[in-house]
Amino acid sequence: GFSNDMGLFLNALGVQTSSPQDASIPIAQRIRNALETTVARYEAYFNAAGGAFNVRKCFYYLVNFVWTGTNWQYQTTSDMQLDPITITPTTLDNTGTPQEVTWLEANDAQCTVGTFIAPDGSFFKQLEVLHDKLGAWKQSLRNMNTGNVRAKWLSYQNVFLRKILYPLIGHNFGQDDLQSLQQPVDVEVLHILGLNERFPHDVLRAPLLYGGLGCTTIHGQHIVDKLILFVHHIREDKRIAETLKASMSMTQVECGVSTPFFDLDPDIWYPLVMQTWPAHLWRDCKKHEMDIKFHRDTFWTPAAPRQNDICIMDVAATMYTGHLLCQINQCRLFLQVTYLSDISTVDGKRILLAYYKLQWKGS
Repeated sequence: GFSNDMGLFLNALGVQTSSPQDASIPIAQRIRNALETTVARYEAYFNAAGGAFNVRKCFYYLVNFVWTGTNWQYQTTSDMQLDPITITPTTLDNTGTPQEVTWLEANDAQCTVGTFIAPDGSFFKQLEVLHDKLGAWKQSLRNMNTGNVRAKWLSYQNVFLRKILYPLIGHNFGQDDLQSLQQPVDVEVLHILGLNERFPHDVLRAPLLYGGLGCTTIHGQHIVDKLILFVHHIREDKRIAETLKASMSMTQVECGVSTPFFDLDPDIWYPLVMQTWPAHLWRDCKKHEMDIKFHRDTFWTPAAPRQNDICIMDVAATMYTGHLLCQINQCRLFLQVTYLSDISTVDGKRILLAYYKLQWKGS
């Protein structure tokens, strides 16, 4: 047998904790060294079990951020000024030669478990692959018997749609992002049904119950699939549920309000948060007038330290929008505060000078 689609994860905190004696070495170099050591150990374990390490199928990312003066950006591999990691395959006579492992940029998506995902969330590579699948499907339709409508319809529902929807579930595609794919698909579906390309799309999309044809958009089915998967994992209450809840808690912190972010208007609040998988689900569900509700004991929100306290962002949102609201939120996150009482005097009449001047130093 063999192993495939396996990942190893290291972060700065883990490296700092495991090797405090290397504190004088820059953290990027320490992570690079730790990664090389870990991969070499994994290769040795794999060899001891009777396997072999295929270096050509291996790749890695070193993810770091740099401040440009206006925003944070992913640091390029050339700017890190590090040597790439190498692996020396284990041999019986110890004659293996070092082989360089592919080092990728943060926006370079690679195929993992059937989907192309990049650390920066870029989905352009995946979109290219989906367009290739569309082209192949259209060609297969041309090769079919013209009158075999049933076979064409089955190929759409049971082959093409499944190939398209499977990789989408790991991405944050918006409706506009999939429009270039949706338009040619609609044309082919209408041809299969024997309808003109100018057939009303509202009727094409409407449920069968209301006299429509029930052909949901790719994006609509994408959101439904994500919602089903989300509910399934949250109910399981296992490791994936813990990861989702941690991500949701981070989004809640970024919003800076006591109201669960799933109840907020994404047109106002989504630009304030990192574009995570749960945040994308919140944005698109709200656009389709779907509400996600949690029991108060299972969804974390920041508790008020004082009676009648109010969140800073609740006040700011009544006076500012857009870029100004984002700037206020960035200042709040820098100060690590949520409620007005966090930055005010005990009597609540004045802002503490250290917070006003952004000179507060966290403990």
